[in-house]
Amino acid sequence: MTSILTGDIINSRKVDSQIWLPLLKGTLIKYGTTPKTWEIYRGDSFQLEVEPTAALIAAIHLKSSIKQIASLDIRLGIGVGAKDHNSPKITESNGEAFVHSGEAFNRLNNKKTLALITPSSSINEQMELAIDLALLTMNNWPVNAAHYIQASIEHPDWKQLQLAKHLGKSQGTISQSLIRAGFEDIMKLEKRYRELITNL
Repeated sequence: MTSILTGDIINSRKVDSQIWLPLLKGTLIKYGTTPKTWEIYRGDSFQLEVEPTAALIAAIHLKSSIKQIASLDIRLGIGVGAKDHNSPKITESNGEAFVHSGEAFNRLNNKKTLALITPSSSINEQMELAIDLALLTMNNWPVNAAHYIQASIEHPDWKQLQLAKHLGKSQGTISQSLIRAGFEDIMKLEKRYRELITNL
């Protein structure tokens, strides 16, 4: 079983790709190599393959990366399931996970920017409601909060003091920003997702 993230950049034409493309590539490369694990196509669309347990944190990670540009956001459809054909290029592979990812992506719009489909209708129902609620906060992350969230995800073992030193900000500034961004609750959702998907 695997998971496929299918995504694109909202408002990509309003910002020079030389500004947002390095952010996107810089995050995708942390999950593997192109074109085997991830690939960008049609300018602002991409696919990424990760372990099912890592799918939601990868989605949050990608969103925090792109939201560092004020006018941009990202749409992501997560599909979990089997992989029938394993091509050297992810965009030429196929299977249940790819079908689910495409179906999830087709449900998206500029407000519903993240959706998930797994082989379990119970997990799908639980996660759809939770993700929709989380998006009320995530879609409105300010630039600074997105930057702090990305750093927190990339350095999960760091204390806030280390994070503050790394980012050149005060611990209080980062703490307040993460609280307003709902980061702790979003990480609780991510933990719950991992628990559910592990038992699938």
